Amino acid sequence: MADTIRARLAKKNYLSDEICNFTFEAIDGAFESFEAGCHVDVFLGPDLVRNYSVWEWQDDGTSFSVAVKREDNGRGGSLAMHQLELGVEIEIGGPRNNFALQSSDEPIVLIGGGIGVTPIYSMACELKKAGRDFSVYYLVRSHEHAAFDALFNQLELGDNYHLHCDEVDGFLDFDAFVLAQAEDCHYYICGPEPLLNRLQTVSAEHKRGTVYFERFAAPATEGDVENTPFTVVINSSGENIEIPSDQTILAVLKDKGFDIHYGCSSGLCGSCITDVLDGEIDHRDNVLDDEEKAEGDCMCICVSRAKSDVLVLDI
Repeated sequence: MADTIRARLAKKNYLSDEICNFTFEAIDGAFESFEAGCHVDVFLGPDLVRNYSVWEWQDDGTSFSVAVKREDNGRGGSLAMHQLELGVEIEIGGPRNNFALQSSDEPIVLIGGGIGVTPIYSMACELKKAGRDFSVYYLVRSHEHAAFDALFNQLELGDNYHLHCDEVDGFLDFDAFVLAQAEDCHYYICGPEPLLNRLQTVSAEHKRGTVYFERFAAPATEGDVENTPFTVVINSSGENIEIPSDQTILAVLKDKGFDIHYGCSSGLCGSCITDVLDGEIDHRDNVLDDEEKAEGDCMCICVSRAKSDVLVLDI
């Protein structure tokens, strides 16, 4: 485990029946570079690392807060978080940011769906502090699920803040929504996969706006993707390691004792991005953009594989 800081759970409070806030304080030193849209890796146990967006932090990096929705049928991370007791000490990695606000003058619309609101709230705070004009749309099933509604109201955004509850307002008409926004609008959206897909589709169909997004679950793939075995060369030692078709690079390297920093293991967080010195990459992540993938000099080893027979990794 690399690049982590030990932190203590200093505060735990429920924002709704399902969503709990966790405030961690650094024990030694401080975290660096908190900014709107960033996330941290929370090490909850052996092979249990989860990524959570930071919605609030101290400017000196001594503490930060994440909000986690309890998912009873999830992969176990949220349940482990909700079981944490005050005072517990754990390792925290990051922060890193794959969902940063872009420097531009285009109109901004922030959209948070459910627990995906956490990075959206931090963006709203940053934009308000900078004096920018922007709008926020908080999409939830019902008002009881709007855990961040009171926090948004405290920002005093007036008519630029919109709470949309499906039970009262019906499902959002994205065609009408996109047509009502400025043609050059920049959308920042985080939420369930169908929500992201719908906005991307409608924006493309009407040729209006640019969509920036963050997923918190890997998108479904169509059909089975065939995996083939290949060889990884460790540049520092020259060691050749065979990667079988049914294992990832990350899994094999972990089994062999390599100290690899990783988080989601789903190609979403970027924790395991590793430089590639030679070979052709089969990119399967949702972190690197098209330009970064085309450059072919780094990869997410938790999901991506090789198109060539050999990859040389800068490890």
